[in-house]
Formats: sequence, C-alpha cells, structure tokens
Amino acid sequence: MSGKRIKKHHFVPKVLQKAFCSDGDHIWFSSRDHESRFGAVEDRNIESTFRVKDLYTILDGNEKLSDVIERMFYGRIDDYLGRILPEILDCLGRGEVPVFSRESLDGLRRVVYEMIKRTPEFTGRFDDLEIGTNFIQGIMDHLREYPDLEQQAFCEEVLLDETKLTHFGRSIKVRGLVHKSDLVYDAIAEFEPRWAVINGKHSFILSSLIAYRVGNGGPNGLANPKMEIWMPIAPKYALVMVRDPKGRIPLRVEEPRDHVRQINEYAVKNSSHLASHSHKLLISLIGHGGLSK
Repeated sequence: MSGKRIKKHHFVPKVLQKAFCSDGDHIWFSSRDHESRFGAVEDRNIESTFRVKDLYTILDGNEKLSDVIERMFYGRIDDYLGRILPEILDCLGRGEVPVFSRESLDGLRRVVYEMIKRTPEFTGRFDDLEIGTNFIQGIMDHLREYPDLEQQAFCEEVLLDETKLTHFGRSIKVRGLVHKSDLVYDAIAEFEPRWAVINGKHSFILSSLIAYRVGNGGPNGLANPKMEIWMPIAPKYALVMVRDPKGRIPLRVEEPRDHVRQINEYAVKNSSHLASHSHKLLISLIGHGGLSK
C-alpha cells in the first residue's frame, strides 16, 4: 500500500457523478466564483469536479497531516455507494422499487445522513483558523492554572503560525464531522425511502449539497415531521427519505416538470457547485452559457 497521502478529496463521490455524465466520464459543470456567481458551464472529467484539497485532512497523533478520514471513512461510504447505486438504478429502470433488509435500510439512512454533512455547504459554516485559534488559546488558559513550560512554548509557537492553527482547526472540525451521534441516528431511523421518477424530458441536476433537506412549509431540521431529504441519484431518479408511519406515500412517484424545476432551483440557490448531463439544462438554471464541446 502506497504511503502517499491523498490530497484532493471528492465531496461528491465519482460513482454518484457517473450517473450524471454526458459522455463517458465527462460532465457539464459550473461553480461559484469569489463573487458567488456561477462561472462558465464547462465540459469536465469527473476526476476534477466536486473536489477540494485537504477537505478531510486531519492531524495524526504525531501532528502529521493524515488522509485517514478520506480513505477509511468516506472511502468506505463511496465503496458502499459504488455497490448499491447501480443495483438501485437497474431496479428503477425496470419499473420496480428497491427492497431493503432491515440492516441494509439502516445503512442507507446513515449514508444519506453522512452525505448531508460531508459537503462544503455544511463544513464551510465553521472557520478552521478560528477553531484552531480558540483551541490553542483554551490550552493556554488551562496552562495558566497548571503550568507546563514545554506545552506553553509549543502553544506560543503555534499561535504565531496561521497554517498550523488552520491544520489544528480543520482536524477538530473533521473529527467532529464523522463523530457518531446516537441521538441523530435514532431520529433518522424514522425515515423510509421513496423514489421520485421522471418520465418526461425534464431532469434532476447534481449539486454540491448532494442531499436537500426540504421543510415543506416548515424548518428543514429533523424536528420537523414534514421534512424530507431529496437526493438525486441520476437525471431521472431521486431518493426521497420521508417519515410516513401510515404508509400513505407511494413507494414510486412520478415527478411533474414544475416540481423538478423547484428542486433544481433549490439546489442552485444553496449550492457552490453544479453538474448535469445536459449543457442546456444547466444554462437554463444559472442564466448564462459557457464553454462548448
């Protein structure tokens, strides 16, 4: 096994992107610039899309940069999706609905929840430098009461180095990101999968949000019993996680054009990166064109 650290981390797995490709491993892609405007729509290879340098990099026990979260946590999630998504798409393509065992359904719920958390839209709410600075200053405060000259010297050195502070802050953030919460897992255990299917010419896009929490008139948190989680898995299909204890919602629902447009517009409004199999669709959503093939 190579000891080379993985530096570029996909926050939207390539296996999910593949379903939205226009040609081979190519996808139509656009991202926001420094002024929060979407740039040109480009024909890009999915190796270069939806990825950020050191997004999940942490410090190991020797304070060395490590890709263990990318490899061992998100890597396993991506392997899981690589196995299950083709089976789901094949089943939906035959006009059927996927059937899950209790254990596999629990795994699906947890993966969807992790997909919500892994994106820049979620992690970007926390500033790595600020987290790291607060952490080191907290240690300094503790050392005033319980002096340790070696620790104090170390903290004083780190406080003068924004790069080190950022590494500490990102490590704390990422470790918190993958921390298991029994309270949350208990809440998502109430959700059941439904499948939104498109039979017309309209299509879902793929965005950096990956899974959209839709409040249906209320807040989009887990406390809202009407909240749904929409996760497009292909241009014509979306996984929808809902609370439906009385079984009133059909397992497979055909989506009208207007509602698909609303879902896509929600993604555009709240995402930093967008992709689609359709150049025309992406242009229609962001309001301008870009590069052609």
